[in-house]
This record gives sequence, structure tokens and C-alpha cells, in this order.
Amino acid sequence: MRAWFTFAARCAALAALVALTGCAHPILIATEKSVPPAADAKKVDKNVGFVIPDALLTKEVITPGGGGDKVSYLPYRDLELPLYSTLSNVFANATKLKTADDRAAIDKAQLSYILTPEITTDSASDSALTWPPTRFTVNLTCTVTDLSGKVVLKKVITGQGNAEFSEFKSNFSLSAQRASEEMLKNLQKTLSEAPELGALLPAQPAAVATAR
Repeated sequence: MRAWFTFAARCAALAALVALTGCAHPILIATEKSVPPAADAKKVDKNVGFVIPDALLTKEVITPGGGGDKVSYLPYRDLELPLYSTLSNVFANATKLKTADDRAAIDKAQLSYILTPEITTDSASDSALTWPPTRFTVNLTCTVTDLSGKVVLKKVITGQGNAEFSEFKSNFSLSAQRASEEMLKNLQKTLSEAPELGALLPAQPAAVATAR
């Protein structure tokens, strides 16, 4: 009888282990610290609105972690404030819109451009024993239109982040946050230097004429 109970206990422990495998652990892929420093280039002298519908703010994404587990997060919610701050670094003013055709908000903010972000992510881990991802990728398809709906600029901006156990043991979201930081830094640089938006780059030193 005792042997049977021991066998049953082992089966129960194994079942519990299997049940835990594949569970999704919540992480935060971006914070206010993800925003890059303001660029040295002069700002684009235009106002921009960026569109994130409420439905996207609650969209949960699940991607692989380590040890057979997964991670879950809300990419649009996590990146909403960092994206606003990054756009404020580039443009004269930034305004969040719930829809691209909110004429009242567009007119009130005197917008020149509408930016629609589309975010995709992926993650992976080299570890079979720990669940936080050691590699994370954030892709943001940035579509900028004028008020007539004409596409002015469309770019795919990518950020990649890596973190090992010795680093992420105090921050399980570290690889994801590093990916978001790199993506936002690349986004700021791309928008600041885009001639389509009329960005003003730092003046180049004038060439000095040499007397013959």
C-alpha cells in the first residue's frame, strides 16, 4: 500500500510539472526609461498625431520563453507612453489619436502628419531551466501620412535585445526592454533624418576655399 502511495505521489508531482510547462509569464516590454535622449538635430517643425485604438491597448501577445514556458505582454500599452515621448523628441508636438479620422482632435492639435504604428514581436531563450527570454525582437512598421491620407513615409524599425541569467535575475523583462530601447532609438533617428518630413539636420561645416 505504501509503495502505491509513493507511486501515486510521484505521478501527481509529474502531472503538476507538466501542467506548469508552457504557462505564460507576464512581462513589461517597455518603461519610461526606454525613451532615447532628445536628438541633437533640430525638431521637425510640424505637429504629429499617432494612432493607437483602445482595442490594441488590451491586445495580449504570447511568445516563447525558456524551459518550454512562454511570456505574455501588451505591446501597444507598454509602448504607448515611450512612443509618445520619442515622437515629442522629434516633432514640435505629439498627440495620441484613437482613430485616424478624428477631425476634431486633428484640427485642435493642428496636426500635419498622422503616424500609425504596427507592432510585432518575437522572443526566444537558450535556457532549458529558466523562463525569461534571453533574446527579444520588436518590429514597428511606421506609416506616416499627411492629412489627405497620402503616405509620406513608411519604414520598418527593428530593435533587438539580449540578456543572460546573471543580468535578468533581477529584471525578467530585461531582453524585451533592451529591444524596445533600441527600436525607439532607431525610430527617433529615422524620423529625425527623414527628408520626407522636412527634418532639419545639424548644419555641415562650410568648405573653406583654398587660394590658388
